[in-house]
Amino acid sequence: MTCFVLSAFYLNAKEIEYPVPCYQGTQLQQVRNWEKNWSGKKIGPDTIAQVKEFVPETLYQIISDPATWGDIWFEIVPYRQIKPTSGDLFFTQKYAGTCSIGPDDKLLNYVCGIPFPNPETALEIAYNFENINQGDHTESTQDLFIIDGKKHYDRKMVFYSHMLYFFARREIPPVPEITPNPKNIFRAAHGSYLEPASMKGSRSVSFKFIDRSIDHEQWSFSSSTRKVTRLSTSQRAATQGGTDSTTDDQNIYGSAIEFMNYKYLGRKELLLARHQDTEQLRNGHREGYCLLNGFQRERINTYVLECTHKNPNYLYSKQIWYIDPETWWILYSDKYDRQGNLWRVLENANRIFKSAYNGAHVPNIEFVSILDVKSLHSTAGFGNYTIGESGRFYEPDYYTAKSLQKHGY
Repeated sequence: MTCFVLSAFYLNAKEIEYPVPCYQGTQLQQVRNWEKNWSGKKIGPDTIAQVKEFVPETLYQIISDPATWGDIWFEIVPYRQIKPTSGDLFFTQKYAGTCSIGPDDKLLNYVCGIPFPNPETALEIAYNFENINQGDHTESTQDLFIIDGKKHYDRKMVFYSHMLYFFARREIPPVPEITPNPKNIFRAAHGSYLEPASMKGSRSVSFKFIDRSIDHEQWSFSSSTRKVTRLSTSQRAATQGGTDSTTDDQNIYGSAIEFMNYKYLGRKELLLARHQDTEQLRNGHREGYCLLNGFQRERINTYVLECTHKNPNYLYSKQIWYIDPETWWILYSDKYDRQGNLWRVLENANRIFKSAYNGAHVPNIEFVSILDVKSLHSTAGFGNYTIGESGRFYEPDYYTAKSLQKHGY
């Protein structure tokens, strides 16, 4: 059995409630009373024990150890509900109750929106994450810092990318799908390195398909050899470009949902970043320190999933996901090696982006931290996203293996 029933959340299709905020009524008032004492305060090694119940255990251990990780602090900010966009709300309500889970944990009958607005199983929660709203098209210039915490130095990379949804589109016509779509692409991404000089012009294109049982397809172009090659499935587990991230670590988990088994561990209130101020984080970057100061964390009531891959030889033996119940983003994750030891800690600091197309308020990644706790090494990335732009990067032909050489350096 790959998923466990959340009996407390059982609802018939006719009783769909969406959106569902983290807190309502008495619970919300309790949070507001707590915030009167804590909102605006900076939490560091000397005060982290006072809010331990609202901090992921791995983060608590890190902040409590300044000798290893340095003095790290974050700011507590008030909880603010994140509501779905009008497009997300329309399609979620239109198709509510039509999705189901079939043989081999496959998602059936999905068209658009959040497939399970009132999830009953851990697997349904995972599929909600896989079908989050990212605004149909994104452009980003990612500033990546590869940080060596032992030698205390950084190496900077800049990666420019576009992502286009072909299917499950909420905001930008055509909705919910671009047609024709002969390869049945769910979404595609095309990106290139701008820095360092040794990697400038190298680029890649990747595809995720409507049939989630089909493994992702990824092609790369080397500016030095001017050759286009297809990445093998095994290469998805390898770190990319000297970073601490694998292809499967993108958005904390970038592979197929049905490749893993899921166990529901309950709800946990945590302080996580959903309305992050970019400059505060940039100012909190210190060269050679694996974690940045200045996270703005608000109290939310996350879903907690334990995830184990169906392939026993997969690089992670276990992952713990902490999922935002309003946006369905994974905001924090602990990942364990094959021996069961903590290996990597991943965290997204999100914020709300205004779509350039229709002004919709779309949550997306402002900053990602990938920490290798075994080697005292990390990758810190600022997304610098634009949501909803158009132009030549909006054309489906840009997202093909042939386009890599055409646009190569």
